[in-house]
Amino acid sequence: MMTMSLQIDSIDPAQGKQGDQVTLTGTLLRAQALRWGEEEWEEGQWEGGGSKPGEAEIYFTVPEGEGTIQVVAVNGDEQSNAVEFTYV
Repeated sequence: MMTMSLQIDSIDPAQGKQGDQVTLTGTLLRAQALRWGEEEWEEGQWEGGGSKPGEAEIYFTVPEGEGTIQVVAVNGDEQSNAVEFTYV
């Protein structure tokens, strides 16, 4: 069985403010944590699902912050590519 790597294909929107809803799309079904800048969220601190094998969307509310941060999906030692989110 082939293991799919974690991959974030998009973040929508890529900029916003605290309280906005953001969607990550990609190969994320195996994500156990999400790094939002310096914060790490465990599975269960976001919503999500997938309609195709290996693909998923993760939905969450933007926390307090400022500047541009990196967003990364994590599963143990494996991590996805980073995408940027900018607070406006």
